[in-house]
Amino acid sequence: MSKKTLLNLVLVLAPVAAMVIAAAFGWGIKFPNAHFAFAFAIGGTAAVVLTVGLFTLTFSSSRRGFDEPPVFDVQTDNQRDSDEP
Repeated sequence: MSKKTLLNLVLVLAPVAAMVIAAAFGWGIKFPNAHFAFAFAIGGTAAVVLTVGLFTLTFSSSRRGFDEPPVFDVQTDNQRDSDEP
């Protein structure tokens, strides 16, 4: 793993780890019950997975050239008439 990749991982995961630790020790917000906490975790995870998936599709379609404007081969009536024998 390159140093740049490792640095990016640390910069992304450090704030996430800080939020998890703060939430584990009480961030001043008390969850009403376990069902709420479970639903909150599922919803947050689904939102992150959906966001990452859509960004991945956007970048991959851009790299493969699917986002380029279409090129039409348009012939005028005069060109069509001259092609016929």
